[in-house]
Amino acid sequence: MSDVLTLHGLGCSVEVRCSGDAAAPLLEALRAAWSRCLVADGRGEPRAANPVEARLDDEGDLAHRLMATTQTVTRALIAAQAGHLLMVHAGAVSHPLTGVSLVYVAPGGTGKTTLSRRLGQSYGYLTDETVGMDVDGRILPYPKPLSVRRLEQPGVKDELSPDALGLLAAPPAPVASRVVLLAREPAATAADVEEVPFMDAVFALTEQSSSLAALPRPLHRMADFIDAAGPVLRLRYAEAADLDGTLTALLGGAA
Repeated sequence: MSDVLTLHGLGCSVEVRCSGDAAAPLLEALRAAWSRCLVADGRGEPRAANPVEARLDDEGDLAHRLMATTQTVTRALIAAQAGHLLMVHAGAVSHPLTGVSLVYVAPGGTGKTTLSRRLGQSYGYLTDETVGMDVDGRILPYPKPLSVRRLEQPGVKDELSPDALGLLAAPPAPVASRVVLLAREPAATAADVEEVPFMDAVFALTEQSSSLAALPRPLHRMADFIDAAGPVLRLRYAEAADLDGTLTALLGGAA
């Protein structure tokens, strides 16, 4: 068996090269976690990211190595698409029939993965980390493993395949149709939705973007995206379950 996996996401391919005394279990774990990003024989992508090196000598460090590899793969794909895609730190799901997609933007550790895991049971899972869009608003899926915190070890995350979690696959042509800014507030008693003024939305999305400055006319690109998918909404909530009805409505109804 080869010690190299080829993965795809954000319209790119990337090689992950496993090495070390525990390379075999690392390769097996990566293959399972990244099942939805594995490149089939003969499949190509128009752009390739720099290869990622993943070394494991002690199998007891497997969870940490998987976490680190997920982060390194994401950085490599973002770097490869800098100057080509508009990319924001967000999760996204898509209506399986219409391709209408909801992009929910938030800093790391503020609920994107939990919401992706919940919504992905009914809508196509696109990503829980980085949404990349071309000039037409088409989303290039990045169905990476979901990074789920261990309750007994808060500093450790398990990299769980969307296939293992039963999340639906992305439809063929997902388009960014609605954008929400997540604001998790544990004291909130119900979900609260408000429209974000245009310039506030530009600043908020710019703050949560990757490699925006590498794009031609970057602020114009962001403004055009907001015009097409807006108005941007801010959702304040306490728990992901509070958002079910609101987000279903934004996606155009139940899947």
